[in-house]
Amino acid sequence: MQLPFFTRKAKSTGRVGVSVMSGVLSVAHLDMGQDGPRLKQCRTIEVGSFRESASALARLVEDMHLAGEQCSFVLDFEDYSMHLVEAPNVEPDELRAAMRWKVKDLLDIKIDEAAIDVFPIPDDAYRGRKMVYVVATPKQKIRSILEMIESVGLELAVIDIPELALLNLTSLHLDDDNGAAFMDLRRTGSTMNITVEGNLYLSRRINTQLDPEVMQSADWPMLKDRLVLEIQRSLDYYESQMSKGQINKIVIGPRKFDSEAMASELDELLSSEVINFNLAEFVQSDVELTSVLQQEALTSIGATLRGVKKREPSKGAVSNGGQAGDAEAA
Repeated sequence: MQLPFFTRKAKSTGRVGVSVMSGVLSVAHLDMGQDGPRLKQCRTIEVGSFRESASALARLVEDMHLAGEQCSFVLDFEDYSMHLVEAPNVEPDELRAAMRWKVKDLLDIKIDEAAIDVFPIPDDAYRGRKMVYVVATPKQKIRSILEMIESVGLELAVIDIPELALLNLTSLHLDDDNGAAFMDLRRTGSTMNITVEGNLYLSRRINTQLDPEVMQSADWPMLKDRLVLEIQRSLDYYESQMSKGQINKIVIGPRKFDSEAMASELDELLSSEVINFNLAEFVQSDVELTSVLQQEALTSIGATLRGVKKREPSKGAVSNGGQAGDAEAA
């Protein structure tokens, strides 16, 4: 699935993912070797502003010896908007231009100031209606990112969004043959992706804000009820409006301190099975993937997996207990 606000062909087996979310800059360095993707380095730094992010990124690039590498930059949620829109009947190479004018009244900025891109959802998602997600971000933001990345010695290859960075991870490592909902629960709001066989059918923002230690707070009972209601409404929408089957599996992305407890409580309140997603079980890594690092760097790690395809195990192959095995770059 493509979202090329800005894209260049990879030059080497090394991939760098950069994201700034919830005041944390994360940088992941993946190597695409013959044995499949391997996380070589992953670092995070708390930052307060975009300018501070630039200086912090420069330090990490130097410390991690990443100068000259191509990178994928993941936008923060506040930097773009995403809209589900019915696509006009035009040729594929005309779709992006056609959608600019279809979404101009939905944007908070002037259409001439917006960079627009489109990614489709499967044809069977809306009873034959051709629907697409349109993503809009200010052109000035794109220019600022390009200037920052080039100033620290990296080469910008892709600008992406969290929803698709998460999809990179789950399409490789999530069993969703019968459909699954993946949830990334954060203080600044959460994301739900519903996928079938690695294809994104529905992506929704969950507005309930969940601090890292929310389950220890007095507000947790209220927030839990709100979260359950938002999850159930999204699942009901998928089943009724999209005429799809029931989602029986909900996967909770890594949280800093309470992944298991969060999944356990939600499992008791929802009809679908709720389980955890532990990246350390799937990704070969030279870095200790603690729960804190997993949540802080989830999207930057996902960004490095853009274009990687899942391979079927060869005949006679023995399972490696969930470790990422053969994979190839698209």
